[in-house]
Amino acid sequence: MIYLNDQPVPLPKGGTLLALLKMAGLDPALTAVTVDGKFVPQSEYKKLVLPDEARVKARAFMEGG
Repeated sequence: MIYLNDQPVPLPKGGTLLALLKMAGLDPALTAVTVDGKFVPQSEYKKLVLPDEARVKARAFMEGG
């Protein structure tokens, strides 16, 4: 089980951060993420396989000004 913003999410084994974000309906290009308290650059979203029990915090950027 993966935890996205403190909510359990059933991500298949070997699932990537990118897959999790898409599954949650978040735009990866407009989302800042930490995994287990460590910032993850967008260039790593596609490569980062999330381990079981990972704690992911995702925050969408606000548009406008």
